[in-house]
Amino acid sequence: MSCIRAKDIMHPRVSLPSKMKGEELVEKLMCSYPALPVVNDKLEVVGVVSEYDVISAVKEGRTIHEFSAESIMTCGHAEHEGVCAKPVTVVSDAPIEEIVNLFYENSSTLSILPVVEKKKLVGIISRKNIVNALAEKGFWKEHEFKKRV
Repeated sequence: MSCIRAKDIMHPRVSLPSKMKGEELVEKLMCSYPALPVVNDKLEVVGVVSEYDVISAVKEGRTIHEFSAESIMTCGHAEHEGVCAKPVTVVSDAPIEEIVNLFYENSSTLSILPVVEKKKLVGIISRKNIVNALAEKGFWKEHEFKKRV
């Protein structure tokens, strides 16, 4: 089992309030992440808004003034549409293998992964965070690359 955990590669908490309106939401999505988690008033993750979700709203004919984070968010599950009681997240102590598996299994719907502790958002991980960690000399222990039998 790897000693690399979500907390080792995550970016500190950055999110969208669920009531955030389109104009401000689009401005916040201008960051280096392709999506951001959506949180309620208790800072609990309730979904994710991606660039794709914004494009989908535009394709539906909605203007920037006609949507909010909660109206276009998704939950990360490929088979689920609409509001979800349990969006895809990981705990800060989750091993890198679990994170990689979640990205791989949900590659068509998951562009970032919210990191939570006691249901509250503490950070986010993107695929780029994993790639950047690979580039850090000494970050990955040699024994982690040994072929598994």
